Amino acid sequence: MSDSPKDDTTIGFDAATQARHTPNPGNFIESISDMLELFGNHTYPIGVDMGDDALTLVQMANGVDAIRLLAADSIEYPPDIKPSSAAWQRWAIKATAESVARGRFHGKKAIAALPAGEVFIDTIQMPKAPRDELQNAILNHLKPKLRINPEDVLMEHVKTDSENILVMATDKTKLYRHLAIYEKTRLKVASISVWPMAVLKAYTHLWARHLGQNDKPVMLLDIGKSSTNIVICDSKNLYFAHSAPVGARNLEIDRMVDLLNSEMDMCRAKFRSIHKGPQVNHAIFVSGHAVDKDIYTKIAKCAQMSAQIGDCLDAVGANRSDQAGHENYARHANWITAMGLSLP
Repeated sequence: MSDSPKDDTTIGFDAATQARHTPNPGNFIESISDMLELFGNHTYPIGVDMGDDALTLVQMANGVDAIRLLAADSIEYPPDIKPSSAAWQRWAIKATAESVARGRFHGKKAIAALPAGEVFIDTIQMPKAPRDELQNAILNHLKPKLRINPEDVLMEHVKTDSENILVMATDKTKLYRHLAIYEKTRLKVASISVWPMAVLKAYTHLWARHLGQNDKPVMLLDIGKSSTNIVICDSKNLYFAHSAPVGARNLEIDRMVDLLNSEMDMCRAKFRSIHKGPQVNHAIFVSGHAVDKDIYTKIAKCAQMSAQIGDCLDAVGANRSDQAGHENYARHANWITAMGLSLP
């Protein structure tokens, strides 16, 4: 295993529409590309990943020859606060506002993402239904799996190929809760996106072309503290996404490595069952230096896949907290979702 050295459309929850409407907001996903106009100082919106374990903010900017990292911050949730609780909401408002105020972030415009645990994602065959009945057909297909009241479901899909779609759904009450948090931080949230699309965008910009993997599917693993986000994609297309309930704090135990491997096998099997093209034989650990390299080696060996480490900060040439320099960022953090949210 080795250390690692564009043009896609991102989808997300339309924050402006959700803030204006209540019960039936209609289509909540739209192209972010229309929202990503540059600020006068050539910075992009702040990417805010309010994840399952930590609050992470990243802002990218135009450099001389390439896009560069302007500012970044990551704060783990307090151990005594339950995510999504009232206490957590108060903490999130304060922590987000303080992070933006004390950091080198420019402007207030942001693209945010819901935690992986609050977004239902599945890849299914496209139902055979008229266009105006497609949403209901998808919802009926997924009803046995969805744990959301039908009247509270916000749902959209994106084609992965000519026959299959990747469906994303969330509970609108959870979306409103996040919008309320951002409103109190004075951030201007253009869209609430979804983590798989942010990961795809970061992969496309940071690694795909350098690795010569443009048309080959790869498995991206972002190993967090308590869960692992898994994406199967190529440089342009998202094929499959899954959040596995196994994280870095469990992976010192061999049987937990086996459990993660079984989750990876499930993802590869599902991909094989619906896609006839090249199969997934290569993995990139996009959590980078957030996880010990020995754990990555164990996972790759167990999965019998070629693998490498892909670290976001290394890819954009950012300084580490243990290096001298003006821009120093925490070494052990999961940056990829927040960075993908900020990338154009």
